[in-house]
Amino acid sequence: MRQARVNYDAIAHLYDATPYRAKPVDPELISFAKQCPTDEIAVLDIGCGTGNQLIANRGALNSAWMVGVDPFAGMLRQAKRKAAEIAWVQADGSTLPFHDQSFDFISCQFVFHHIGNKSGCLTDAFRVLRPGGRFVLRNVSPHDCPDWLFYIYFPEAAAVDLHDFWSPETLQAEMEQAGFATLTVDRQHIRYEQDMRAWFDEVRTRGTCSQLLAIPDAAYEAGLDRLTQELSAHGGLFARQNHVCFVTIRGEKPKSMPLSVCRRNSVPVGRRRRAGRAISN
Repeated sequence: MRQARVNYDAIAHLYDATPYRAKPVDPELISFAKQCPTDEIAVLDIGCGTGNQLIANRGALNSAWMVGVDPFAGMLRQAKRKAAEIAWVQADGSTLPFHDQSFDFISCQFVFHHIGNKSGCLTDAFRVLRPGGRFVLRNVSPHDCPDWLFYIYFPEAAAVDLHDFWSPETLQAEMEQAGFATLTVDRQHIRYEQDMRAWFDEVRTRGTCSQLLAIPDAAYEAGLDRLTQELSAHGGLFARQNHVCFVTIRGEKPKSMPLSVCRRNSVPVGRRRRAGRAISN
């Protein structure tokens, strides 16, 4: 397995204090749940981090059985402190330690680029998904936003991301190869005026932004110096147009038996609440 872009064990205690860590309920999960004849669905989040997405989801789907997987024990410790009732499992996203057909809905949000064996992740997600279940992958699409300010001021980050992030077209093709059907791809382009002083305050704390942590120190310092000089030239007050693109790709596991989309298997849900019920030996 390749070396991780970021050692999240080292920064797990700081992670939730950095920007953009609060999560609303996942609208993709809510949309899927509305199609189900029961709210007792099994949900897996690959790369769950400190658990904020699953915790938000739990508030909307109290009867769902939720499991978070992450390779970093430090992140999972933070998650467990906040919600011990959710199953937090330490594992790599490409080798999921669960029985076949264990989950109805699987999400992978903003972490796919961290996974070394991406094809293995998609194949294993397909394996543990039930027939009629849905897999949703969401991430930044660097191929669609070369003018993102992170790439303008830290061009080395663009090179790293173009290597680590699959394009939406590659993702779609690989998901089809893994067996997913009924694929849909949505790009969300967000353009806005960025207060550069506020952005400087964000990037000067390298924190947990993998775009900044994945580049050499010299490249980071060069970008910070450029930004400092521009702020000085403008008296600390100026704005630039910013643009980031997010991609959401959904795929379903074809139904291979005459069961409804979220029908439970022969093991009652109440007896499968603990992670061990789904974890393979």
